[in-house]
Amino acid sequence: MYIGIDFGSTNTTAALWDGKLRMIELNAAGTTTMPTVVTMIGETALVGEEAVVAGEKNPAYDFRNFKRMMSEPWHPDEDTGAQTAEEIDPETGLGTGMLAFVGPHDLHYLPTELSTYIISAIVDAANQFLKPHDVVSGAVIGVPATFTPDQIEAVKQAARNAGLENVYTIEEPVAAAIAHNIDARRPGATFVVDFGGGTLDTTLTRSRDGLISILAKNGIADLGGADFDKRIADYVINLWRSEFRKELEAGQVADNGQLDRVMPKILAEAESVKKRLSVYEETTFKLDPVSRTIDGVSLPMIYPVSRAILNELTRDLIDRMIAACKATIEDAIRKDAKFSASGDIKAVLCVGGMTRVPAVRQAVEDFFGKAPRKDENPEQVVAQGCAIKAAILEGRRPDISLADILSFDVAIEGLNNVPVMVIPRGTSFPSKKTLPVKTSEDDQTEISMRLLWATRPRAEDCHVLDALDIPVDPAPAGVQRRKVVVSIDDEGHPSIESVAA
Repeated sequence: MYIGIDFGSTNTTAALWDGKLRMIELNAAGTTTMPTVVTMIGETALVGEEAVVAGEKNPAYDFRNFKRMMSEPWHPDEDTGAQTAEEIDPETGLGTGMLAFVGPHDLHYLPTELSTYIISAIVDAANQFLKPHDVVSGAVIGVPATFTPDQIEAVKQAARNAGLENVYTIEEPVAAAIAHNIDARRPGATFVVDFGGGTLDTTLTRSRDGLISILAKNGIADLGGADFDKRIADYVINLWRSEFRKELEAGQVADNGQLDRVMPKILAEAESVKKRLSVYEETTFKLDPVSRTIDGVSLPMIYPVSRAILNELTRDLIDRMIAACKATIEDAIRKDAKFSASGDIKAVLCVGGMTRVPAVRQAVEDFFGKAPRKDENPEQVVAQGCAIKAAILEGRRPDISLADILSFDVAIEGLNNVPVMVIPRGTSFPSKKTLPVKTSEDDQTEISMRLLWATRPRAEDCHVLDALDIPVDPAPAGVQRRKVVVSIDDEGHPSIESVAA
């Protein structure tokens, strides 16, 4: 059986469709949510709640938010304390240029490897849940709409490394829309705000006669709950440095007050504070000790944090969220001038743990002029949508179909290092476009084509989606002509191939 997995930046859940939607229990206690946390003890990986507990005593090897760093190049200024470094090739001893997490004994773990530990635990729990009637043979995994093809492939590789042979992906807000419109009879459009721990996705959908259509979508790859946590952490660090300024300036603090070692603990407590402030108006950030003087005197972080302070610290982040919502509606209007946000959007669906933050929900309500729906569980709806998509793929839900659109522009590399648009963002897929190409110089022996994710004005700065080299016989410029086909498959993945002229 195929299952649906919401592999989240903060938490991971899974679901299945066997005549009805069911969340998969991930442990004997019946818990359906697993923290997306890996803690390395020696070379042993602990995951989920075990990792959280172990991480209290081993904060340097308590790894979180690695999904957001999938296939990310290493940057020396990466703001993760001392946890990340450039991956080292064990055979050559040289850096690969990719970001890795540093575990015990200086072993390096790519985000893909850490993701494999989480997905493996989910698959094991799902097999136990299905036992003895069925086993997991494949999965549909939710990914952010802002993920690059390399990041999507990294998620798929992590799942394959976890033992899954059949792996498909679906954008998380699209999965949420499927779950919301499972009966495909709710009239009007639905706007999905998917605000998780690492990314923000915004999607406008419409359902009619069993067809769920994606009208427009947008997103921000570097906006999520982790950014809210960082704002809280920075706030209390500044208070701590101010409180113990004399000790720090006098050099009386062990390790001169360096916080890299305990930054994972600080961020974990910041996340806890954020969650508590979704329920209470005020709480206390408490870590004791954070550091000590050279005489062994504890220097704790114990500071009150109010919901009002959190709102002020993160006002610009919420403004960015609303800007993405606005951009999505503007895309829909460009495609259909008759579309009206106030008249056509009948429901607003909030998905992801960040939508539990009161200021986030209030901003969404203020922007749309209507309260977000409360009947879906924001931590479960993506996994449920993935499970329905899995059932569609296996033919167990033939009554629902999906018409999706590209979330990015596809271009080819043109002359003078300029991307030339081929298939624009918002195009329905699967889709194909045939292009004539010719040599541009005398005596060329091949025509080289690069398919680009057109996010930058210069081709060399764009992400390469696919590449093609077409051998040709030497001839004057323009004599050798060929045709290529740019295709977008039913999962939204672009490719380029040569066809007969």
